[in-house]
Amino acid sequence: MQIQLRDLTPAYLQYALRQREQAYFATYPELFQHYYRYWAAPGELVHLPENVVQEKVRLIKTRLPRLKQAFTRQGFSDTIWVVLFVGANTSNGHAFWDENRQSFVVWLPVEAYASPLQVDVFATHEIIHALHYTRRPEFYFQDEKVQHRVARQVITEGIATWGTQVLTGYDETTVLWADYVSASFAKHWYEQCRSQLSAMAQRILDEWNDSQEANPWFSMWDEKDVTRYRGGYYVGLQVIEKTCEVHGINLPALLALEMRIIEKLAMKRLKEMAMA
Repeated sequence: MQIQLRDLTPAYLQYALRQREQAYFATYPELFQHYYRYWAAPGELVHLPENVVQEKVRLIKTRLPRLKQAFTRQGFSDTIWVVLFVGANTSNGHAFWDENRQSFVVWLPVEAYASPLQVDVFATHEIIHALHYTRRPEFYFQDEKVQHRVARQVITEGIATWGTQVLTGYDETTVLWADYVSASFAKHWYEQCRSQLSAMAQRILDEWNDSQEANPWFSMWDEKDVTRYRGGYYVGLQVIEKTCEVHGINLPALLALEMRIIEKLAMKRLKEMAMA
């Protein structure tokens, strides 16, 4: 696999830190239109010192070759476009369709990355989204209703999380959190998810076609309630992991599965989990 990198942080340092945000946004309007529609309030922007921006960029760039090798070992030969920029500190990334480039582009807000482990886990996760959308564009979204459909998110986030485990070799807790939270918190959160899996699986089945404005399953609203604190990532991971185990599906084959097929398989797994 090849990674083509575009770094917008020099423009951020040139324009945004001098209160010329619009000039910064104009450097890649397609990206910022997507970002401020789906991921952040329009115009919001964190302001970071130059040395902090440069260190975060250096951190990400030094880890990308490692990620590229991991994807190549799994048989991926794609050329993936990755853009680095400073955003509003609301997400650690995703992928969007660039009409001009006619490809999906991975976007990584550098402010969200604080350690090598976070790059290895979360950047890998976002690259998988781009690869998945490239193979099965029906999983992408063109409006907020589709974006927040529970079924779409459980499957796409489950695929990206399980794929990250395959590519990195890290355990489940690590691919769900990296070192974003303390090890003790991550362990406690994971045990809560595991003990509530049956009930969570049934709720997700009940909400399968719901499209909430902000889906609590993938939000960080209440750390005492895993259904409102990223519990959807855990359920998605279990669904995809079990599906691939039962049917002998590897990562490249998984990314190529049609939506109707993977939804049917995922619902079967959820029903089994709900009855356990």
